[in-house]
Amino acid sequence: MLLSHLKIKSSLVAPYVLLPGDPARVDTIGRALTSFRIIGNNREFKTGNGLYRGIPVTVCSTGIGCPSTAIAAEELIAAGAKVLIRVGTCGGAWRADVPAGSLVIPIASIRDEGTTREYIPEGFPAVADFAVVNALEGAAKESKKKYAIGINRTHDAFYGNQSSIVKWGAYLRDQRWNTQETPILSSEMESAALFIVASLWGARAGAILAVNANPEPLRARVRGMQQRVTTESDPKVSARVVEDMIAVALRAIALLAKQSHHASPL
Repeated sequence: MLLSHLKIKSSLVAPYVLLPGDPARVDTIGRALTSFRIIGNNREFKTGNGLYRGIPVTVCSTGIGCPSTAIAAEELIAAGAKVLIRVGTCGGAWRADVPAGSLVIPIASIRDEGTTREYIPEGFPAVADFAVVNALEGAAKESKKKYAIGINRTHDAFYGNQSSIVKWGAYLRDQRWNTQETPILSSEMESAALFIVASLWGARAGAILAVNANPEPLRARVRGMQQRVTTESDPKVSARVVEDMIAVALRAIALLAKQSHHASPL
């Protein structure tokens, strides 16, 4: 069967899938795989297959935002994908202690977007799969990469009003939170859709995000400091942290495959 939007045969989809946003990053990930080849290229969806330590891996770009991410996740899961990991950038973290060059592993994403409301009411949480989060953390530790685990925010409008950001830290104006930082580590545009679609279909999903800009602390923003939303602070830092992110995600797949081999099949 030909998948409607990805334009690939469903039989070609591997159980393990990496989901970058940028189609160009499919080729970047492909260089870390063996026997890699492009199997589809339609709209924002560029798809390739390769092997990592003998494990079949599909790499599929989602484009920007939740609508196209949901489409990709739906079609990949329908074709047999069991573990899906978003690999993308998140600009600057919302905490000063997560500098550019770090990795963020979300345990959940705030549903500050519209796509998932068409699936299920907002009270349903967008959470990452526990085993996938553990594998990503284990891979980051083994690789000795700087990482943080916490809550992510997924939103729709990159150039949206800053009040949409400030509302998540309004409570920080209260004096009793003077010594506290926000638990929201990052903000991006795809993870919530992936987590919701995977949850509803019984697939496992997670994400690892490359922090490729200097911190944009929510506390400072709430207290009146003017801050631009920056996509990148230093191209060299971006290139290095993206490579780290890819390496950790692939290592996590190897850990999950090993666990699956010693447990019940996916």
